[in-house]
Amino acid sequence: MDPIKVITSIRESFGGSIAVYRMGNCYQFYEILKTIFPDAEPFESGGHVFTKIDGKYYDIMGELTKDYDLKPVENDRIESLSKNKWTDQRRKEYGMGK
Repeated sequence: MDPIKVITSIRESFGGSIAVYRMGNCYQFYEILKTIFPDAEPFESGGHVFTKIDGKYYDIMGELTKDYDLKPVENDRIESLSKNKWTDQRRKEYGMGK
């Protein structure tokens, strides 16, 4: 399966996908890709999570074309990132929806 086709399908599936997966749910985007690509690994730079698949790095915009000095996501960060989802309830708490 081609990661770019999967990412493009997810990105085009709803209008807010870029905002959701670049501003608060980038780790969850990795989790989605991990279900499709079991060998995927999370990497981060500047607080943003990218997904490594077959030696290439991706986020909701597609394949990474710049060097972002990516580092593997440490185990202690994984728990924090998993719990820190921008769920519908959390959006309501911040006044971002009904």
